[in-house]
Amino acid sequence: MSEENAQKTKPLSPNASAGSCSRRTFLELTGIAAGALAFGRCAFAGTRVAGSSIHFPSAELAGTHDLVSLPNWGPYSKKYFGISHIPDIQRGLSFDVSIFPTLTGDQVVLPSVLLDQSQVHPWEAAPHLEYYSMRFELLWKDQLYCDVSFSEINDDERLVRMEIVNHTNTDREVVLNTLSQICFPPLHEGTAEPIRLCEVELPPGGIWRNAVDYTDLRFARPRPTDSLVRDGRMRAEERRHDSVGGSVVAQDFGSDTGDKVQYRVELTQPIDNAVLVWRFQLSKGQHSIFSMEGAVKAEIVFQGDGNFKTLATHMGPMHAGTHELSFVSRGGAAIALNGFAILGANLRSQLHFTANEWHPSPQVSDASKAGMMLKYRDVSNYYGVHLGPSMAGRREIKWRNLDQAFGSMADRRTYPRIFGSGNGHDAGDPDSLFLHTWSDAVVVPANSRRVIYGLVCSGVEAKVRRSLQFFDHHSPQHESVFGSARKKAFQLESVPEGETFRKSQQLLAAVTMTNLVYPLHTQRSYIRHYSPGRCWDSLYTWDAGFIGLGLLEIDLRCTIDSLNAYTTPEGAQSAFILHGTPLPVQIYLCVELWNRTQSTELLTYFYPRLRQFHRFLAGRLGSSTTRQHRDHLVTTWDFFYNSGGWDDYPPQRFVHEQKLEASVSPVVNSAHTIRCARLLRQMAEALGQHGDFAEYDRDVEELSASLEKYSWDEESGYYGYVKYSEANGPSGILRTPQGVNFNMGLDGVYPLIAGVCSAAQERKILDHLFSPQHLWTEIGITTVDQSAPYYEADGYWNGSVWLAHQWFLWKTMLDLGRGKDALCIAQAGIAIWKRVTDATYKSREHFKAHQPFDDGFGWPQLSSLSSPALTWFAALYSPGRFTCGFNTWIVRCIFSDDYRELRATLKSTKSTSQPSFSVLICMSPAAKYRVRWNGVAVGFTVVHQGLLQVELPYEPATAELSITTI
Repeated sequence: MSEENAQKTKPLSPNASAGSCSRRTFLELTGIAAGALAFGRCAFAGTRVAGSSIHFPSAELAGTHDLVSLPNWGPYSKKYFGISHIPDIQRGLSFDVSIFPTLTGDQVVLPSVLLDQSQVHPWEAAPHLEYYSMRFELLWKDQLYCDVSFSEINDDERLVRMEIVNHTNTDREVVLNTLSQICFPPLHEGTAEPIRLCEVELPPGGIWRNAVDYTDLRFARPRPTDSLVRDGRMRAEERRHDSVGGSVVAQDFGSDTGDKVQYRVELTQPIDNAVLVWRFQLSKGQHSIFSMEGAVKAEIVFQGDGNFKTLATHMGPMHAGTHELSFVSRGGAAIALNGFAILGANLRSQLHFTANEWHPSPQVSDASKAGMMLKYRDVSNYYGVHLGPSMAGRREIKWRNLDQAFGSMADRRTYPRIFGSGNGHDAGDPDSLFLHTWSDAVVVPANSRRVIYGLVCSGVEAKVRRSLQFFDHHSPQHESVFGSARKKAFQLESVPEGETFRKSQQLLAAVTMTNLVYPLHTQRSYIRHYSPGRCWDSLYTWDAGFIGLGLLEIDLRCTIDSLNAYTTPEGAQSAFILHGTPLPVQIYLCVELWNRTQSTELLTYFYPRLRQFHRFLAGRLGSSTTRQHRDHLVTTWDFFYNSGGWDDYPPQRFVHEQKLEASVSPVVNSAHTIRCARLLRQMAEALGQHGDFAEYDRDVEELSASLEKYSWDEESGYYGYVKYSEANGPSGILRTPQGVNFNMGLDGVYPLIAGVCSAAQERKILDHLFSPQHLWTEIGITTVDQSAPYYEADGYWNGSVWLAHQWFLWKTMLDLGRGKDALCIAQAGIAIWKRVTDATYKSREHFKAHQPFDDGFGWPQLSSLSSPALTWFAALYSPGRFTCGFNTWIVRCIFSDDYRELRATLKSTKSTSQPSFSVLICMSPAAKYRVRWNGVAVGFTVVHQGLLQVELPYEPATAELSITTI
């Protein structure tokens, strides 16, 4: 096309900007040679081959929820910034060491991952943790700081580099500290209390089966959570002290007649006179009766004394091979079943259960002047720590609230060994013992910097000792190791207009890559996990979906691992992994992965898992109760209190305060079900699974009709929560006592995202979204309409601007052909993120529209619900990025190597009254372009050099988009 067909515009806001983009390519992921490529760059700005040529790592992903592409060394600690080593992923133990600077004479503030005031900021990171760094601010802001980094030397060793920078006019003395600890698996996620375990010792030929490892378990009275157990645990599983393996069958199992559990056991050799020995726990004075069915029929009467006990049942002769056993409750008290052993009756005395004590105190030996070697009894390997400068001293500290107490221990000579009892602390608690070491003072002259090297390592005794003895912290080779590792750190690629946002984007990327915790226990295994922030030491489903969207701008493989962690194979006991709000962001994430890769292997692997995810939320799978109301609207109150992740959202808060959960449905869950049905239908079509169309079409039809009939409120221009009466079904919209629709906010506009609104409804909702009197503010879209009587300017969600839900609206604006509105959302989000993050180095949760110069609010190192800032930057400023709405399915999308050409095949499914849709395409800024749609030149807008906004007509079939230079 001719140049005059393009319209040049200025950014829509003074600080307009957005995005970042993944640089880890499919070539790196698969090892495919560069010569295999013909045309070049894909839409995620990394070189890719055709989807059919990509090796998708399905064998590595199947059967695990761990982040299997990450190494054993990483920032996994739930306590202090530093580095952790996992000696055995299945045991749940880790060795943590935090290396941090302190100013001599100042009160010590520990680098806690749980305290805002620690003044430690994730700074840079490689997606697979070959390198990462943190900035320790000793004098704010950037007057005196220390950048501590960890670089991979090999699988067993990490180089520690500490660069202390003094921008003041005074010489400064800095002491380097380490806090080392062996960490034991917790009883529950979110607690520091280690679980007490028991071990079973079997005689020859005996077998042990943990009670949770059943083939089937059914409650006599079905529960909504039977097919969706929280945190990916097994049905009836409970973590309990003093149990073998840490898990028992409990959760009131056995209290109802008919509760049933079944097992399949394999004997490798026959037993002439077998006995089955249950290990169980029952309250004192209580009893529980079970009948045993299968190989042997018997009645088992359990009597409790409050402790774990054993009870034997004679089985008679048992042949080698497979045996089916069933145990059915005949009534009594709820019981905790730990497991059973099968062994010869004459060997019963050789069956023992012994408490497994943790041993937190290490044997410490000096391997060099500045290096020490640690050996913990609970792990086979040795650990070495070399501080760099000479070690001035060390001490053991046993104190639970160490962050509070440490400042009073500044004179280290006074406290060579500290066993505290603060806040009712039990001095025997193994979770609270630390080994603290410190160096001689390091002088950093005024207006200068100093670099110090250290080492952490693991392995057999001789190897660790040798590594420490031969470590020379003056060696010039260290800088080469550091430099090579740092080259693997994630780097933004941006057109010139995006450079101003580089620092804020880098910090968000670093937080996203390092917000990791270990261990979490799910699906009978310990795993590593990307957390929203390390204060949330647990799985979070909808947050994790957004973490995945952020990772998608950083590293493809990390994104896939994150998505895999929350999906389960078809037929699994739990339809997916749930903790928190049951919003299916993982389905959207899979679509975005497809948009970047067009990998059929990826889609083949995830589609059946996500179909199962959707079927449960749509009320069509297992124990799901989400469609219990007669109008077919989706309600998820049975699984979590929060419908849309918005804690104090006014109608949701009112529903819980008035205990209306059984008689009120929100809008958001039905809207997501509709949109996800449309997305899954696109996936099914791409895979040729046309037989799945009918169920998705039915979801869309039924839920759309119900929202229109019962939820739309013409007066307010919002959809409302629907009320029900027991006898007559829907009975109106939930309103305030003054008669105002209680849902004037983001929940009330979600059918726009689902694509079910009429033209008139679209206009009303769009007027609300972009009106400063309603939802629009200078920093983005608020969660609640500012004109609503229940709006609170100082609320958490009510009154705040969050980035997460705006991501869905941003994509929807593209569906509606409103590219300028999409840009407004993205630019406002990027601008507020830059302002707050540049000022504070913190990665905040949310922002308040009427406090525009604040430092943001919420947790200071959040990576999940703020991740749209990464997406928006990539869309607007990273060459090689193609962005479309939900209605557009990318059949093919390939950029040339220099980002000056694009070829794309698109298929758009219209679910709006608008005749056209918009796409954003970031090209090389060093050229001018022509755009063709099915061979015909079309106009476009140049938002800034390199970014094209193109409006395209909806087509009934696939269509070709091409961009070439003039």
